Amino acid sequence: MQKRKYLIVLVLLFLFAPMVGAQYVRAQHVTKAEQIKFFYDRYMDCIETGNRKMGSDLLRSFLTPEMQEKRGRLIDATGADPILRAQDVPEHGRQTLTCRHLEGNWFEVAYRSFSWGVQDTVTIRIPMRTEEDEKGRVRINYIVPEWGGSRYGDYLFDIQCQRVIDRLDARIFVETFFKAYVYPYATMSPSLEQDLEQLRKRYCTPSFLRGKYAAIKQEYLEDGESIDPLINCADFDAFWHPSIRVDSIDSLTFWIGYDTDGTKGWHKDIKMMVTMEKGRFLLSDIEAK
Repeated sequence: MQKRKYLIVLVLLFLFAPMVGAQYVRAQHVTKAEQIKFFYDRYMDCIETGNRKMGSDLLRSFLTPEMQEKRGRLIDATGADPILRAQDVPEHGRQTLTCRHLEGNWFEVAYRSFSWGVQDTVTIRIPMRTEEDEKGRVRINYIVPEWGGSRYGDYLFDIQCQRVIDRLDARIFVETFFKAYVYPYATMSPSLEQDLEQLRKRYCTPSFLRGKYAAIKQEYLEDGESIDPLINCADFDAFWHPSIRVDSIDSLTFWIGYDTDGTKGWHKDIKMMVTMEKGRFLLSDIEAK
């Protein structure tokens, strides 16, 4: 009975004062797993009831700013909410919700849901990495997307910051530029947009940026899509980095490809054309396959 009263108090606090509720959770020494489970329970309820304001408050309270931005990019890329790995949640999803500690700062949320082509429900398992903010509250800084399955670990972010080699060979330039360009995406850089803009200005021709790149970007925006023409997607996830490959078409034209979901055979391809100016290779044109 006491536990039930405690949960009711938590619900009321989060419904009417999200930040006060978060502080209350910490004050009562609730475990990180219980805090995460509570966030998911409230978030699922917001999805079911269409309470967007409360949903936004919960996201700001429990997700880091970088994960909030990545969530938006992943929704644009997949059409599904990465927090739930779904567009919505069945009523019994909340009833089967659990959260457990995996290792270090990693936790796993699980719930039962229907899957396309499957009559019975299946268990959705979603690993995530957490940190504590300056007030000691749990914040989720990465949620493993659907293509990551139940894999997790800090090794995912052991990605080397690539130095762009632009004076040696055209193929090497394309490969090192692309790896440098996706690095801020994969590591969820707090200065993502500034990092990308600096790379474009340094390693793309001005005529390409003002012409083809700007035209493609504008076309996507008019269609309500935030796709980055240089990666042919709205985001680049850490799971995709090992699959990057470069194929030569001729001495100045190359295909850059990467897998977005190996289990489903999904991949992206971008044709990149380069030119030599003042002893440096520069990206001069692109085509998406």
